[in-house]
Amino acid sequence: MATVFRALDVKHGRTVAVKVLHPELSEALGPERFLREVRITAKLSHPHILPLLDSGASDGLLYYVMPFVEGESLRDRLVREGQLPVGDALRIAREVADALGNAHSLGIVHRDVKPENILLQGGHALVADFGIARAFDGADHQLTNTGIAIGTPLYMSPEQAHGEVTVDGRSDIYSLASVLFEMLTGEPPFVGPNAMAITTKKLTETPPPLRTRRNTVSASTEVAIARALARAPADRFRTAQEFAEALDASVTTGERAVVPVPSWRRPAIAAAAVLALVAAAWAAGRGGSAGAPGAGELSSVAVLPFENLSPDTAQAYFAIGLNDEIITSLSMVEGIRVSSRTSSSLVASQGLELKVIGERLGVESVVEGSVRAYGDRIRVAARLVKVADGYPIWSQTFERASDDALKIQSEIAGAIVEALKGRMVVGHLQAVSSGTTDPVAYDLYLQAQALRLRQTDASIARAVELLRESIRRAPDFARAHATLGTALAVQGWYEQRPPREVFPLAAQAAEEAMRLDPNLGSAQATRAYASLYFDWDLPRAEREFLRAIEIEPNSGIAHQWYGNLLAVQRRFADAEREFERAREIEPIVPIRSATIIWVRFQARDFRGAVEAFDRAIVLDTTYALTYLWASWALEASGRVDEAVTASEQAVRLSDRGTGFVASLARTKAVQGDGADARRLLAEVLRGRVVPAYEVAKIYLALGEKAEALRWLERAYEMRSPSMMFLRIDAQLDPLRGDPAFEALLRKVGI
Repeated sequence: MATVFRALDVKHGRTVAVKVLHPELSEALGPERFLREVRITAKLSHPHILPLLDSGASDGLLYYVMPFVEGESLRDRLVREGQLPVGDALRIAREVADALGNAHSLGIVHRDVKPENILLQGGHALVADFGIARAFDGADHQLTNTGIAIGTPLYMSPEQAHGEVTVDGRSDIYSLASVLFEMLTGEPPFVGPNAMAITTKKLTETPPPLRTRRNTVSASTEVAIARALARAPADRFRTAQEFAEALDASVTTGERAVVPVPSWRRPAIAAAAVLALVAAAWAAGRGGSAGAPGAGELSSVAVLPFENLSPDTAQAYFAIGLNDEIITSLSMVEGIRVSSRTSSSLVASQGLELKVIGERLGVESVVEGSVRAYGDRIRVAARLVKVADGYPIWSQTFERASDDALKIQSEIAGAIVEALKGRMVVGHLQAVSSGTTDPVAYDLYLQAQALRLRQTDASIARAVELLRESIRRAPDFARAHATLGTALAVQGWYEQRPPREVFPLAAQAAEEAMRLDPNLGSAQATRAYASLYFDWDLPRAEREFLRAIEIEPNSGIAHQWYGNLLAVQRRFADAEREFERAREIEPIVPIRSATIIWVRFQARDFRGAVEAFDRAIVLDTTYALTYLWASWALEASGRVDEAVTASEQAVRLSDRGTGFVASLARTKAVQGDGADARRLLAEVLRGRVVPAYEVAKIYLALGEKAEALRWLERAYEMRSPSMMFLRIDAQLDPLRGDPAFEALLRKVGI
């Protein structure tokens, strides 16, 4: 949320730390609120609180100034030592609790107590980052709407993770207890592959008994920490001082030695290690381990997100990259059906039992595990589990040095092929490497993948930047080119950037990826996407989609995109079959069910579309497109009031996405509420991106045909991807037969 600079205070001749808030956070808080609340925070004076020296705003950025601390953070010490001596951990926790108690007495809640914000100077704790604690109070809604996370999932309290607007000092007590748990055991009480998985555990599970992980901790200390980690605030200590008093500082003898655990810096090696483990697991599962009960013939697998247990939680994107690497490689083995990353991640985040996961994904086995770095070594623990009975068919901990990423990755990739040969009744592995010899380029690629999957304007834009830097370092990195093409195509479809500018770049990136690796199905699908939505060349797009599906027959997105093309050609039955195939591949991905609503609506099967909606919401009640397309079908069925309700729900779930607001405006016009329709239209027209095609449909519903046609002409000039639906869009039926509309159809070429 901020960048820290070491600076010289010229006036006083001292070194200081200047913390500059990121632009999106500065914009969300606003200078007046920030400076007003910082003045209150500046009054904090306590020996264990890092004081605030100054604050201000410059060029739209907010900043505050703190003393520069000669020493290290608690995170640095945890990275170096893994676990702390019990006495040291308890002393640090008591000092932090004393600081928090002082702040709480003034009505200030820190909200982000974590090892990074606890500085160690002369062996004593200083709590940092009270500078914006007050400014957060009451600003949660604005911050959440910008996608800014307040707090750190590993340490935030259940109520804070659940999004409650108002939290009190007991939330900080929970966070401090989580930090103390990590100081004593080496990891926080709840870990998981992503924020949702961690939050689910906090809301449904009890923290693990501390002394089962470290029996040198006294029973009274364990009881105190367990109380501070209570799920309900009312069950915790009332004050930080009470928590401090309850901590037992005695240290029993016989403390076990701990391997130092520094931060992870070699993700490419970890990816290769995990791939080797997965290959070994499959070998075992297919008969490689004589006498292993429950082995049997396994032909389908889900690779669950690997947990990042490295102390540096900022490296979580590595786990996402590992997941993609394993799935991509195993998907290229003939005879194995691999659940998609999206499906596996969605199910894993729900905290379900493995048997339920297997049922949801339709697989016979799952691979799960964790990754942790130790100095110059990478440790990967993995296991293959048969979901029917939960029997671990195979498990192993794999450890290697990380001094030569390329050599290790190449060696382990070769081991995968050898493990698969002769042990499985499947084809060969077409490709296993990341496609680059540059570990930095690969690291940039992994970061970009994690950002791209967030699906926000800002995250996709940043992913594009990282992918370009990755390609600059490694011009022959085919998968980086392919992912860049996909990210650019998404920007074009949502008109985050002008389609005329971005779609040619997407096509160029996809073509370069295909030149480097003709077997990259994702690149082929992206090129087909550009052929459909920008070139408006349906025959070429169909050839390219079929080739993409030939390369990766289990790609849900390729089948879905091909279904879109078939619908554009008014081959609605064929389109629905493709959508059903995509749903079979990824049964829990919400859009796979939602597309059935869309295609039936465009086929004028409005009743069938409503029936598809009823089925889709059984799977997921929070997916905005499901309600959007349902509102269209309900309106066309004459159930206009219900359509408005569904459209309003879509707007809420999309956080007032522009296209969703435009659809609500149109539905309001159909309902006869012209005033509200025009109010919503004005909101759409004020947006950074104005969806001309959707604006045309609003004017048409308002009875202004000429204005609707003018906006459709504008959409044509913009090369809006939505123009591909001009021929089939049921909401444009009132224009059919109009000479100007028919001329526009001919110009588009459909």
